[in-house]
Amino acid sequence: MPETKPRLLFYTDCPFFAGCENMVAGLLNSAEIKRDFETLLVYRGCRKYEEGAAARLEGGVQREPALVFFADDLAAALGPLGKVMRALGLVTALKYFFALLALPVLFFKFRRFRPDIVHINDGGYPGAYSCLTAVFAARLAGARAVVFVVNNIAVPYDRLSRRLERPLDRAVAVRVSVFVTGSAYAGEKLAATLQLPPGKARSMPNGVAPRALKDAPAAVRERLGVPAGAVVIGNVALLDPRKGHRYLVEALAAARARLPGVKLALLIEGLGPERAALEELAAGLGVGGEVKFLGRQENIFDLMNAFDIFALSSTGMEDFPNVVLEAMSLGKPVIGTRVAGVPEQIEDGSTGLLVPPGDAEALGAAIADLAANPGRREALGLAGKARFEAEFTCGRAAERYRELYRGLLAA
Repeated sequence: MPETKPRLLFYTDCPFFAGCENMVAGLLNSAEIKRDFETLLVYRGCRKYEEGAAARLEGGVQREPALVFFADDLAAALGPLGKVMRALGLVTALKYFFALLALPVLFFKFRRFRPDIVHINDGGYPGAYSCLTAVFAARLAGARAVVFVVNNIAVPYDRLSRRLERPLDRAVAVRVSVFVTGSAYAGEKLAATLQLPPGKARSMPNGVAPRALKDAPAAVRERLGVPAGAVVIGNVALLDPRKGHRYLVEALAAARARLPGVKLALLIEGLGPERAALEELAAGLGVGGEVKFLGRQENIFDLMNAFDIFALSSTGMEDFPNVVLEAMSLGKPVIGTRVAGVPEQIEDGSTGLLVPPGDAEALGAAIADLAANPGRREALGLAGKARFEAEFTCGRAAERYRELYRGLLAA
């Protein structure tokens, strides 16, 4: 009789299949993981997530939605009443109620599959509360090991709501076999926050799967109205203060002052609350015509392939940003800030450039340097692509996780 494969169940809670979920797709699609394990993806059921999973996962990957809810879902559905609930702190209290409701839902999903290992993919820590619930459901369902992947910096106990969560965190930490972060920096922060014993938190670089290109860079630029001959600087991120877009806009103005004879164009993809303020800032600095806010674009890889330079201007709350890896996979020179795991991705001066966070002048100088030197752009881009192919592909990530799973089962 053939040997029974160990059962590996993935659980994730995200409204659409993107960002940190890109690596989950890579693991589920991995031929090596499929060969060694029987797999199942369980996820919070919603239309956007289902559409994204269908687009990213190969045929034959088992997946099941779970009807778990966020307190934020209820608040959004209640409109003005939901805003009152937020102001009174009721939404924060309700999240524990919904986390408790999720326990039987996840337990029965997990128990039916009978997993040996449950791999929980969370956006951060504490992140999505159903991910914490999944830890208890996994153990109740008989899982031999629980892997908890944290894709951002753990939130410290710096306010009352987090201090009240300390007992829950301790209960979670006891039941998790190993926490995994993309960067060593995030791993150190998580271990310090949860007071984990040595070896309980590990860092393993993420891997991403580049998507197919459809349109040539020239066609993308023409569609977006980029002037002919312009050096294109690009950014893909939520328009949120922590992403540092204001410094990127100020850096463009600084770079233009350094290179009066060079056409520059800044393309910013993403949605978020900062757009109006950023548009006002660009206009005030006299670069409103050179900055294009693109909103949500359909094929991000086509867009990024049209960039000459990729710039990450984040000021904090990053771990191991996939977007940097995606730019590297396309052979784009990357300018990043020295935050969290970004210096673990970019080798300064070899595969890209690093600048201090929140320093528009330094970022502008780096942009001007690369904009004026196409040969250096090409050299950095090629070196970055080689580093990506050696360290950050989905295949390399799958190898790392397969070794981790095997070690946990052997123990």
